[in-house]
Amino acid sequence: MLVSPADLVAVAKATITECSVTEVEQCLNSDTLLIDIREPAEYQKAHIPGAVHLPRGMLEFEIHKLVDTAKSNQNLDNADQSIVLYCGTGGRSALAAQCVEAMGYKKVSSMSGGLVAWAAAHLPLEFPV
Repeated sequence: MLVSPADLVAVAKATITECSVTEVEQCLNSDTLLIDIREPAEYQKAHIPGAVHLPRGMLEFEIHKLVDTAKSNQNLDNADQSIVLYCGTGGRSALAAQCVEAMGYKKVSSMSGGLVAWAAAHLPLEFPV
């Protein structure tokens, strides 16, 4: 039996923590690591200010190094770093959150609705030159 991408996302969303764009906006200046997992061309069009870019295709290979270097509290165990992942609409980030949790991170969430919901809420975006 084949499983659709929508089915995979639904299963992931049933097991992960999702947060709203309002919750993400409130943690922008905190110790939370905000990761944009979209493709490079998507990130270059617009992204949330302060977001770190780590494409979904490299996530498993680079997450440990990224957390180790990007966390503000170097005394914090990497597994306890608060991480929010986002993509375009929330599907890829839900799958990514499921994977990052499976790698041992305890405080992982996916931003519901992704950058589309962020923009619809008229929250700030950064447009690279």
